[in-house]
This record gives sequence, structure tokens and C-alpha cells, in this order.
Amino acid sequence: MTAWTRRRFVQASAGLALLPAMPSRAQEEKTWMPTVPAEAEPHARTWMAWPSTPAFYGGPGAYFESVQETLGRLAAAIAENEPVTMAAPAKQHALAARLCGPRVELVDIPTDDMWARDSAPVFVHTDDGRVAAVDFGFNAWGGKQAHASDSKLAAKIAALAGVEHHDAALCGEGGGFEYDGDGTLLLTESCWVNDNRNPGLDRAEIERRLKAALGVETVLWVPGVRGLDITDGHIDGSFRFVEPGLVIASSYPGDRSEWGRAHKEALAILAKARDARGRALEIVSIPAATEVRSESEDFLSSYANYYVGNGALYTPQFGDRKADTLAKDVLGRLHPGRRIVQLDVDRIYENGGGIHCVTQQQPE
Repeated sequence: MTAWTRRRFVQASAGLALLPAMPSRAQEEKTWMPTVPAEAEPHARTWMAWPSTPAFYGGPGAYFESVQETLGRLAAAIAENEPVTMAAPAKQHALAARLCGPRVELVDIPTDDMWARDSAPVFVHTDDGRVAAVDFGFNAWGGKQAHASDSKLAAKIAALAGVEHHDAALCGEGGGFEYDGDGTLLLTESCWVNDNRNPGLDRAEIERRLKAALGVETVLWVPGVRGLDITDGHIDGSFRFVEPGLVIASSYPGDRSEWGRAHKEALAILAKARDARGRALEIVSIPAATEVRSESEDFLSSYANYYVGNGALYTPQFGDRKADTLAKDVLGRLHPGRRIVQLDVDRIYENGGGIHCVTQQQPE
């Protein structure tokens, strides 16, 4: 992320969500032994959420309509390869159906905005092979906006999916961590060890609860950046697991900004890190786009914020011909057997997020 995302800070929300009681360790060990599969594992479907609040985008009008149209095009593209279910209030279904096309299933769930990676549940496998949904108590990135409907989205999706709903006993977002499907979690301190989400909890306790909720064994922490964007430095705009032991880094044009300095520090940490199986991490860097179409100051030009679907990988093209081509080539080489689908989704990236931020996979 390159700048403060002003548009998404409209309608600041007061107060923080209360943390639920944490189950005892003995209770966790007996009843909850999850594993979180890699995004590249086969999906049963992709969940998305419809942007329903014009105020987040400057009010009703052409710009807000273009945001909805962009999300609809993305949903239609993903639906060519796997089922897509869009949560949307019933009164928005006619519009959403027109913009998403006939392959996208619409379900009547009230939504505020489109950031399903953060507000929808994180799906895991239980020890007996079932799928379950973990709810991280979305509180609008630390109470920075009013998202009363989105705060309930995880529980409603779990109910519709017909899977167990588990409370993580933490507050955070799905875009706030990366997992390799083999026991390793990667995340920033800036958005997890933060009193706007987890007041009074130190890094060690947050790590313990993440391990319990997701079944991971090793947690790799990088510092991140606080307060410069609405997410307090989500990891999925910068670093992504391609597979165990292999990480994509979307590099920054320079290291003089706070973002650039944090990225450089993270690279140094990951260069020395070992994952849950003792592997060193190979880092492949993809430069961020610089010659982009959008004139927005809030534009996220990172290629790391892609989505791995069934048989295809969905990634942005920003109008920077050289950078777009390089990103497509590198992603294709790292994901053999998947079609690389590049899309003009500038409206999503102008608002501080990307393709990964508006999708959430439900594994088979």
C-alpha cells in the first residue's frame, strides 16, 4: 500500500469489539485440531461480498457504480472456473445479478463493503476431514469505519455453508496473515499486536491463540507499518506464500519511505527465517508497477495481492506494460498449470485493497 486510504476512512466507528472468552488449553486439545490449507488447494467455492455503502466511495454516483461494476467483472471471471457466492442484501440482488452474470450465486446477507478476505471466515480442515469456519471478530480494522453488517458476515457465511463456526478469540482479518498450508504463518506485528484489535494481549499470547485457531506450528513475524493505511500494514499487499518455502515479495520503488524501510526490514528477517519444517525461505521479488493508469493517491500497485483459484490465478494489470508483463511471466512460472488472468480492476486497488482482499476461498 502506498498511501493513507482516505476514502475508506469515512464514517469512523467508535469503540472496539470485546474479545470473547478464550477456551482452556485442555478444551482446545480435545475438541479443536484444525489445519489451514493453502490457498492453492482445490476450492469448493469462492466467497465475495457486495459493496453496499456509497458513503465509503464519496456517495452515490458514477464512481461508486464503477466500483460495483469492477467487482462484478471480477466475480464473473472467477466463476468461469469455480463456484462463486456473493453475499449481498436482497435489495441489491437485481443490480448484482446484472453486473456479476448468471454464474455467480447471490445470497441474502447484509453487507457494508467488499473486503471479504477480512470480514468473511477463514476456512480450515478439522482433524476428521470436515471443513470449519474460523471467525476473527472483524471490527473494521480497529474501529476505523462503521461495519455493523460486515462484523456478522463470518457467522452468517458459516451458517449458509453448513459448517462449524469457531471463534478465534482474537480480533483481526484474513488479509492480515499468510499461511503455507504446511504449518507456517506469516504476519505483521503492526496489525495484530495492536490495541485497536487486541488490547492487553502481547505477541506471545496472540501467537498462541493463532496457533490454536489455525493449527499452525511456526509463526513468522515482521514489523509492518502502523497508521499509514486502514489495515495497519496487512501482509497480503507485500508477501505471499507460493508454496512451502517459497515467498513472493512485491518490492517497492525505493526504501526511503516508511513502507520501503519496513519492506527492507522484513526481507532481512525472512532471509534468516526457517519455516515449520526447518526450510529456509526462497524470496522472489516482483517490482510494483510505477506507470499506472490510475491517478489516485491511494493506489495499491502491488502484484502480490493476487488470488489463486481452481485452474487459474487472478492478478491485476495496471497499464504499466513492462511491469504487467513481468508480473504475468513470473506468476506463470511460479504457478505452472494455472492460467494467468490479468484484469483491469483499478477501482479496487484505488481503495487500498486488491483482488486477494475481496475474495475468500472455501476449500473442498
